[in-house]
Amino acid sequence: MRLGAAATKGALARTEAEAQRLVHELQVHQIELEMQNDELRQAREEVEAGLERYTELYDFAPVGYLTLGRNGAIRQVNLTGVRLLGMERAQLVGRRLGVFVAEPDRSVFSAFLEKVIASQAQEVCELALLKEGKEPFSVQITATAAQDGQECRVVIADITVRKRWEEALKISEVRYRRLFETSRDGILILDAETGHISDVNPFLVEMLGYSREEFLGKKLWEIGLFKNVDATKAAFLELQDGGFVRYEDLPLETKDGRPIAVEFVCNVYRVNHHKVIQCNIRNITDRKLIAAALQKANDELEDRVEERTAELRTALSELNAMKEQLEVENIYFRQQIEVRHHPDHIIGKSDGLKYVLYRAEQVAPTNATVLVMGETGTGKELIAAAIHNMSPRKKRPLITVNCAALPANLIESELFGREKGAFTGADARQVGRFEIANGSTLCLDEIGELPLETQAKLLRAIQHNEFERLGSSHTIKVDTRIVATTNRNLEEEVLKGRFRQDLYYRLNVFPITVPPLRQRKEDIPLLVEVFIERYAKNLGKQITSIPKKTMKTLQEYPWPGNIRELESILERAVILCSGPVLHLADKLSISTPFMSSAIRTLEEAERNQILKILSETKWRIEGKSGAAAILGLHPSTLRARMHKLGILRPETKEPD
Repeated sequence: MRLGAAATKGALARTEAEAQRLVHELQVHQIELEMQNDELRQAREEVEAGLERYTELYDFAPVGYLTLGRNGAIRQVNLTGVRLLGMERAQLVGRRLGVFVAEPDRSVFSAFLEKVIASQAQEVCELALLKEGKEPFSVQITATAAQDGQECRVVIADITVRKRWEEALKISEVRYRRLFETSRDGILILDAETGHISDVNPFLVEMLGYSREEFLGKKLWEIGLFKNVDATKAAFLELQDGGFVRYEDLPLETKDGRPIAVEFVCNVYRVNHHKVIQCNIRNITDRKLIAAALQKANDELEDRVEERTAELRTALSELNAMKEQLEVENIYFRQQIEVRHHPDHIIGKSDGLKYVLYRAEQVAPTNATVLVMGETGTGKELIAAAIHNMSPRKKRPLITVNCAALPANLIESELFGREKGAFTGADARQVGRFEIANGSTLCLDEIGELPLETQAKLLRAIQHNEFERLGSSHTIKVDTRIVATTNRNLEEEVLKGRFRQDLYYRLNVFPITVPPLRQRKEDIPLLVEVFIERYAKNLGKQITSIPKKTMKTLQEYPWPGNIRELESILERAVILCSGPVLHLADKLSISTPFMSSAIRTLEEAERNQILKILSETKWRIEGKSGAAAILGLHPSTLRARMHKLGILRPETKEPD
């Protein structure tokens, strides 16, 4: 029993120990299971997190990811693809991608997809997709077929911006090339690392005489442009360091050895991750020559200015001193002209003179050409001046040319002017009377004395208001009114061939005939009174009376020299008068050619009168007591009249 009880007791002890071991093992397994569960949960969480990250990367990738079936239908698409195609994901799944391809590229896409499925290789193409309601945009499609050949993976990248940049770059390249080819500067393109020439424009080839092939592939200092090779290499190193080099005046030589000066400018640029150097070469040889010439001319001018300044300083004081005197003389001169030529100072009250002044008042406001006719000494120039002073041109001075007082070889120069060197002795340019009278009136006194060769040029000047100076081909336009005077019968002169008919008709637009003094007897007392008062005042004498017999003699005398002769006789009488009563110093004979014979011509009467005065003065022409002064003529005019009338001093000698 004891053995049994002990055995039982031992068996129970073993069972309890086994149970404890089993419990311990179960506890250990439980702990291991819990640890494995924790690891599984952690692994699951990591897988779920990775899947979430993958989904985020997949959906929000910068490119569209699509899975297409063999027919091109969309099976899967990420959110970027959804955005590119412009439709919801649910609407896209099942639709063919080809419907989104722009029409010109659909056949290209179909062929591309077939090639991908057939080759099971990665293929790339570029085409245009359409987003609903918007403009086409450019994409690059990269596709790879699955191993079973039933579907393919597609990556769509939007390359619209890149395409625009590429187009802009192409346009820029075209523009740059056009500028490069047409530039009027020489241009070299160099490799910035080696210095080898990669391009050269046509203008530099033309400028330096080297062919394009002689430039390409060579270094800048190997061509022969620069004689100093070391300096050229140093400039290249400086350019590599600083990125810019400029030489204002660099000496070069062309291929044929001709030296030129250039402006040399180089810049470093980066093109497609590669550094290049652009050298602009501008030929400044002509500019240097011009600058040198300008500098020389400027130096010479400064020297001349200094010389002239010294001369002008010396002359300035003299000019200032003369200025006041000239101003006073100018005022006096204008006053004298106005008094002399004003119609109120044309002395007389006869009907003939009143009619002449009436005709002058009629024509004065117009620009018509006036021909004033009358005998010598009748005051034709006063009528011409009166017409001017009553015209709108009166603010400018009347310009007068005495055609009888000028030699034939100088009259044209006097009228129209001359250029320096126009003829022998013409050592300076001279402005003619026509040009001086621009805007005023030109009085051609004694127009009948004008040489025939000058009449043609005068006719053109009057007709067209234009002419050329002697020695010049430049036409000068003027606005000049013409008033001509003559003591000749121009109609007879035309018949005798001494005056151009067309010029006569051009001058005879508005004729005015001034009557001779013998037809204005009622004006003689007024003239006598004025002349006596003038000369008596000048000589400091008091003449208070004129005998009736003296006045009668003056009125009955025919006055072949007209008013000028009357003035000369009265001046002589005042000089010789010793008391207050005027007595004539000359014996006036009424038996003159004008009265004794009606068949004698005016020329005969003029010839006889000149001979009479010459005889009285013992053939003395000039001087206060000479024949010219008595007749009221200029000595040159008297000599011209004597020559024309054939008047010779006894013993066939020319007058003094």
